[in-house]
Amino acid sequence: MATLELLSHTPFGNEHPYQQDPDERFPRQPLAGQPVQLGVRTFPPSAANRVWATCQLTSQEGLQETITAQAALTAQGGTEAETMQFATSTVRLGGTRPGDTWRVPLPGFAPGTQVTYQVHASNSHQQLDSSHYSFSTAHWLPATHLAGYRLDSGSLFLTFSSAAVGIQPALQTSLQIQLSGPEQVSFHLHGTANPGQHAPATSFAWQVLEQTPQRVRLASGSISLDLATDPYHLRISRDDKTLLATSALPHWLANSPGQLPGAVRLSFDSPQQESFHGLGERYHAYNLRGSSLDASVYEQYKNQNIHTYLPVPFFLSSQGYGFYIQTARFSTFDLAASDPHTWQFQAELDPQSSLSFQLYAAPQPRLNVQLFSRQVGLPTMPPDWAFGHWISSNEWNSQAVVLEQVRKSQQLDIPATVLVIEAWADEKTFYIWNDAQYTPKPADQPLTLSDFTFPPDGLWPDPKAMVDELHRNGTRLLLWQIPVLKNLAGEPHPQQDIDEAYMLAQGYHLKWPDGSPYRVRPFWFHGSLLPDFNNPAAAAWWMSKRAYLLDELGIDGFKTDGGEHLWGREVVFANGLRGDQGLNLYPNLYVGAYHRYLTEKTNGDALTFSRAGFTGAQAFPCHWAGDENSTWEAFRSSLRAGINAGLSGIPFWGWDLAGFSGEIPTAELYLRSAAMAAFCPIMQYHSEFNDHRSPLRDRTPWNIAERTGQPEVLDFYRQFVKTRLRIMPYIVSEARYCAETGEPLMRPLFLDWPNDPQAWLISDQYSFGRGLLVAPVLEPGCTERRLYLPPGQWRDFWTDTTYTGAQWITIPAPLDRIPAFIRMDGSWPLLLR
Repeated sequence: MATLELLSHTPFGNEHPYQQDPDERFPRQPLAGQPVQLGVRTFPPSAANRVWATCQLTSQEGLQETITAQAALTAQGGTEAETMQFATSTVRLGGTRPGDTWRVPLPGFAPGTQVTYQVHASNSHQQLDSSHYSFSTAHWLPATHLAGYRLDSGSLFLTFSSAAVGIQPALQTSLQIQLSGPEQVSFHLHGTANPGQHAPATSFAWQVLEQTPQRVRLASGSISLDLATDPYHLRISRDDKTLLATSALPHWLANSPGQLPGAVRLSFDSPQQESFHGLGERYHAYNLRGSSLDASVYEQYKNQNIHTYLPVPFFLSSQGYGFYIQTARFSTFDLAASDPHTWQFQAELDPQSSLSFQLYAAPQPRLNVQLFSRQVGLPTMPPDWAFGHWISSNEWNSQAVVLEQVRKSQQLDIPATVLVIEAWADEKTFYIWNDAQYTPKPADQPLTLSDFTFPPDGLWPDPKAMVDELHRNGTRLLLWQIPVLKNLAGEPHPQQDIDEAYMLAQGYHLKWPDGSPYRVRPFWFHGSLLPDFNNPAAAAWWMSKRAYLLDELGIDGFKTDGGEHLWGREVVFANGLRGDQGLNLYPNLYVGAYHRYLTEKTNGDALTFSRAGFTGAQAFPCHWAGDENSTWEAFRSSLRAGINAGLSGIPFWGWDLAGFSGEIPTAELYLRSAAMAAFCPIMQYHSEFNDHRSPLRDRTPWNIAERTGQPEVLDFYRQFVKTRLRIMPYIVSEARYCAETGEPLMRPLFLDWPNDPQAWLISDQYSFGRGLLVAPVLEPGCTERRLYLPPGQWRDFWTDTTYTGAQWITIPAPLDRIPAFIRMDGSWPLLLR
């Protein structure tokens, strides 16, 4: 029998948000009564013939018991890649190293049981034992009744009681309800009964309409609150129309006796016709009703479905309200998915066992978006040139290729306003040009342009001349970035080695609680160091490496890609922030550091272009929808993502038109996507790196025309670009309105026609600014488009034909046009030819 070399059990594994490795604990944090399985791997294959666990149980009463559980072999002799059904990454356990996979089944345990266990593996002549691990079984503790209420300093305090479970003492918790504006109700949950006043006092006070032990009715302007104590019911209304109502008492996640709750679950009534919109950049649905979603930053490479790079825990309801949870910790939304009559949220509490959330109760949905945006921060207006025509490809990996493509754009009269170069750097430092020659310098002495020699026959013989030529021709330049110090896995790189040693010595990286460096757990740039942008010194050092790109080369910004590299709840930031919040906040910290540096260097005439973010990401424009295939379904999902992102405070958004990955799109898909992109906040084509294969997969219009054998692609694409440039004054004007109000540039119809029931149902049309209605063609083979014109007078953007709204019409939709209409019940001179 082979020698048993390794026994592997890691209770939390990589802390992948959605998948588990085969040697993890299932689930990672067991609840009371929930069966548990301990995943185990042994190496090499067939070296172990027995795996088991010994468990010491300590009940809430202090009673102790020892149990032994035998493992079952679930996969033998295969590589990790073959046996790992629960994770996409195989790097943590050494790639494809072969080994056996086992499962140790444990029963469910009573609430509050402390379980300490050890895993063992043996064969006929040896035994390996794991470290000791432990967990405590948490349980959801429902409030059993409303114990009372009080009015104090303009706030209504509700006190809830939960009955004892076993020897778990009864729990008293509270909910503070306060007016924080004439149309904004603030809620503050506390895991204790007497927290004091959580929110600051405001000048907005409730008027008491009725107050008895059984009922209290309050009002302020058009907003009213009605509380019944037994049976419990809470209703908040505007002009006698119910916005938010619940008769469900809170549920609290209790751990050990005497500890404060760790999470809360609240449910609210939901009429069958209620729809939900927003929650960040959501790809899978326009109306989120029936969805169960979390607010977690996550990199889903293509086919995002319910996952998102850019979550925001804010939504708009067709009932007339907006709802926002003020947390970066883990939260979920069940939008009538489990129960068709209710929606609910679940959220982790802060260390003081509290949570705040907001109800926005303005009479129009766009005003609720404004209220939310003003609370979390209005969008920053990007430079006007951001609204031009963007071009990019990962195949453009040399100065010669870049200039060839830009010159071809000019020759074909398809102006390029913004160029993004991804394959410019050595992809190790992300600040040194490929094949540039230099002498490494101390890490605290940034390289300057004069430190480099660029070989005349190299990839980038004269970056300064290239940037100057781009600028002379009206093209701005952004360079690709990733927020990692790459793990080179033994590959020599003197400057990178110097930088890494310095970063480790200065502690400029994220850390584990014991001070050891956090290294990237996801597959992309696995093992790399992650800079701590919460440390001002670390951020200044990181950005100083890039100073010459701005000061001497004159680039115009960065494509701030990535930001989803943090998995680990216990990871520590310089200011005490931990990974339980940092997972969501990291992309904002990263992009924010770049944005502030650019603003300082260029007086605001530069921008970031980001994939990931969280609440407040609008402070750092602009954003794009991430990686996607060239398919019609991806096209439709991108439309949904753009509308939901705009409703979540992210107005300056775009996507890789017609997709960036895989085989090129058909000419039809390309042109339909280009047509929509011309009427989107950001218009960009981009294509994925494809190893210089022939034929090229560039998404340039000339490559699509050549590859598909349809030369008209060039003419039609040129027309869309020229149309966009013609209406740029309108786009910029509407973008300024977005920056002033927080309203989206890409607007669902209900934002401007909230009283029209049709406007809430239509997911495949939108307004581009307040003066243009756009109806993209989203299916192949269509030559006409049926669409809805909301109430008002309309003029066809292309033909000047006029229509009266509040009706469905069918119009021709040739490939060189996208159905678009100018709203005539307003003043939009910038749209008129």
